[in-house]
Amino acid sequence: MDVSKFFPPQEKVAYFDSAASSLTALPVLKKMDEYYLQYRSNVHRGAHRFTRKSSEEYEGVYKKLAKFFHAKESEFISVRNCTEGINGVALGREWKEGDEVIVTDIEHHSNLLPWLQLKKKGVKVRVLEAEMDGSVDAEKLRVLLSKKTKLFAFSACSNVLGAKVPVEKLAKIAKEEGALILLDAAQYVGHHPLDLGRMPVDFMAFSAHKCFGPTGVGALFHREGAQLEPWFVGGGTVRNVSTEEFSLLENRERFEAGTPAIAEWIGLGAAIELISQIGYGNMEAHEKKLVGKMLSVFLDAENVKLYGPKSAEEKGCALFSFNVKSLAHHEVAVMLDNLGFALRSGHHCAIPLAKKLGVEGTVRASLHVYNTQEQIQGFEEALGKVAKLA
Repeated sequence: MDVSKFFPPQEKVAYFDSAASSLTALPVLKKMDEYYLQYRSNVHRGAHRFTRKSSEEYEGVYKKLAKFFHAKESEFISVRNCTEGINGVALGREWKEGDEVIVTDIEHHSNLLPWLQLKKKGVKVRVLEAEMDGSVDAEKLRVLLSKKTKLFAFSACSNVLGAKVPVEKLAKIAKEEGALILLDAAQYVGHHPLDLGRMPVDFMAFSAHKCFGPTGVGALFHREGAQLEPWFVGGGTVRNVSTEEFSLLENRERFEAGTPAIAEWIGLGAAIELISQIGYGNMEAHEKKLVGKMLSVFLDAENVKLYGPKSAEEKGCALFSFNVKSLAHHEVAVMLDNLGFALRSGHHCAIPLAKKLGVEGTVRASLHVYNTQEQIQGFEEALGKVAKLA
């Protein structure tokens, strides 16, 4: 399926940084422009035609999310990004001294720092160590679990190593001990389907900007029945107020204080519609070919070290972290940019993982459905030129 018509052209520079932020799809921009140009107004405030239309479009996104993830409309909360969603769970639950949270040692800082902050309340953070290639042994989780484990928080795919994670198996094991599950799906939703009606996940967060949508908006899935209180309150969340007390609305409405990111939320709705139009099956098939081609490039390259899985079967995400012998990662990224390829360099907001790998940082190439075999062929030549400098 040719998806080039849905995205801005990559004429001068091939975009290999989708793990940081995907390209924003043209239908998403069109939908956001429609809001600003045709019915720009606040939502849930007033009765005129513009606010009725904007409220209708805004509310429609919850219906789209429910259908997309096989969940209920009331189980989704509008947040700024995946990071805010995870922090919201850490701040919105009741914790007591002696409670335990389990995380892996390959997490993005967004799924580590909120739990480390809970140590101030006496919560113990236990670490499930992944293998050096980023794979996670589900049986190791059993050893860490106890009756004190209140939550297991993990990523569906590492943003550094891209290893396949046994999400469903890990979730089921944690559930057997009565722990709640938080899934960081930032690197997952834009590439693979996620059936929340079948998978025993209590909380799930993702950002729109990694799946063709705009920046500044995301969604937190909060399964009905899992205790969670608003981490801030204000306009739009209340049922009744006096100068002495207040009562909140039910479900998601109690969490969304103040004017939301209306255009961006509507843009998120357009993004998931586009994913449905393209089809996860088509996306996965295309990216599998890209992964196979990219792995052959790295495994054949001289003076280049690839971190993470070395086979397509073990890859869960189309991303590749590497270093070129004797060259700093930032230098490599600049040289590749000069040769027409945009990649990220640094520790990728995963310093504990960088220390585990014994590096200060890496260069990361991350692909999406709009990347092509021809771009990878050009990248192979560019990487060869840079590697010769080593």
